[in-house]
Amino acid sequence: MEKLRLDLEPTSVPEWDAEDELAGVLADDMLVKADETQAREMLDKTMLELPAALDWVELITYAQQHKTPGGLEVPPDSGNYSFYSVQIPLTIILAGDHRLVRLRLQLELQAEQKKHEDIVAYDLFPTTQVDVNKLASGEASLDVSKALQFVLSLSGATAPLAPLSECLGLKLSLPFQWTSTFVRLQSSGRMSNPVHWYVTDSAIQNGFAPNAILRAPKGATVTVSATLIGELRHAGPFGRFFKTQFQPPQPRTYVLR
Repeated sequence: MEKLRLDLEPTSVPEWDAEDELAGVLADDMLVKADETQAREMLDKTMLELPAALDWVELITYAQQHKTPGGLEVPPDSGNYSFYSVQIPLTIILAGDHRLVRLRLQLELQAEQKKHEDIVAYDLFPTTQVDVNKLASGEASLDVSKALQFVLSLSGATAPLAPLSECLGLKLSLPFQWTSTFVRLQSSGRMSNPVHWYVTDSAIQNGFAPNAILRAPKGATVTVSATLIGELRHAGPFGRFFKTQFQPPQPRTYVLR
């Protein structure tokens, strides 16, 4: 499959800068925004490629022609719509001391002389992926009898009544666990237009190849406009990291005929 290298231009994404500040993983003086010259040097060493043409299949026609094993569950609206399976492989080649920490790929779907909502991502892969990280866990002990004695004392109970609480001997062990959630991949979900994937997983260094099933009115010419935005980091001297956000100057457009 022929691929085209993307021209990358430095940009600014305030919401990502705010995420970095909120996370506070690196001290402010250890993670700094690259100046224009540094950003250009980083991007010149970065290669991102998208295919020259999308690999796509009209699913219902393909299933009928090839008699796919197990058959195909035909959607009830297949009389009015076509269903296209498309893959958008993104090739990523980085310098050894560079890291891609964020990537957002968005597909804007259009069909000639059709409403925006007439063409959608009927399904997509991968879908949103969330990790739950355990921060701490253990058991908390609670002596109910002592607590009851304290309550009786505050309520003005007479002295002979308060010691009765000590005879109850109730002690509880309560397990606890503190967790945090981390979104590795966030997608727009089914029946969406535009379609997007926002990836923060470290596996992005090896490339990204999402898939989508597009539903469009039968006979319509489908246009897919792919826009890309990302954040690159470079390990500098004295333990510092320089970052730059980037995007191609214009979307990459594909036509399904």
